Amino acid sequence: MEFNPTKAIVHNEGCDLHYWYQGQGPLITFIPGGNGHGRQFNNIMAALSDKFTCVTFDRRQMSASQVKVNKKLSPPQQARDIRAVIKAMGFDKSILFGSSSGGIFAFTFAHDFPEMVDRLIAHEAPTITLLPDASEVFEWFLHLMEVYEIQGLEKVTIEFAHKLIGYGDEGIPQTVKPEPENPKNFWDNEFPVLLGYAPNFWRIKQNKTSIGVMRGVRCKDAFFARATEEQAKVLDCAKMLVPGHHQGFEAETKEFLPYFLSMLDTLERKKEEVETGKL
Repeated sequence: MEFNPTKAIVHNEGCDLHYWYQGQGPLITFIPGGNGHGRQFNNIMAALSDKFTCVTFDRRQMSASQVKVNKKLSPPQQARDIRAVIKAMGFDKSILFGSSSGGIFAFTFAHDFPEMVDRLIAHEAPTITLLPDASEVFEWFLHLMEVYEIQGLEKVTIEFAHKLIGYGDEGIPQTVKPEPENPKNFWDNEFPVLLGYAPNFWRIKQNKTSIGVMRGVRCKDAFFARATEEQAKVLDCAKMLVPGHHQGFEAETKEFLPYFLSMLDTLERKKEEVETGKL
């Protein structure tokens, strides 16, 4: 379907959250990661909007959703922002798709507002504290903070990009770049929090939320891809190897889409088992 969304704004906790939506049917909320902008989901929203109402947004302090004074990231506040968008859409619950740190915010939403989750897909959420080599990765993250503070944004971007495997593969389309202020906000205010944050996965599992995790085949053994394996162990949830790199849903939408729909079907069956008392 042609992409022709309706744009709107909802005010929440001092921020005008800019969101846009298209389609009809059950709601899917697409949650951006560290790059902050929702435009990366435009392709997949267009492809799904014949069956679903699709909505995304620019996260707080990113792209169009600016505040007067930037503050350190609060994942629970990000979850409340997601809630504000869902309610502004007129829905009581939503399917969630969160990529990268957007997956972490989706998990946090599931922890804080389980009754509002229809199904949840987390695509390479970098919960490094679950990794077998968590100490090593944590100290590398601290190193990256030092690089940013001493050498600046350009240097840390180059070093961090070495872990973003697959973006340079031959024939793969480029992804939409964020506004220039987004990376600065990420390194100033988000990365220092994300390097040690993870929601209470045991509580999420206890709530029996229908969850699936995805890792991109092009990412190989990048830390954010490996984190999905550990999430699946703790949550005892569905996991799937999918086409593409860390933003494969954007760069290889056509290839990614059948896997996305298959995961939704799997999670629908799990949801029904929970509702009927079979699980």
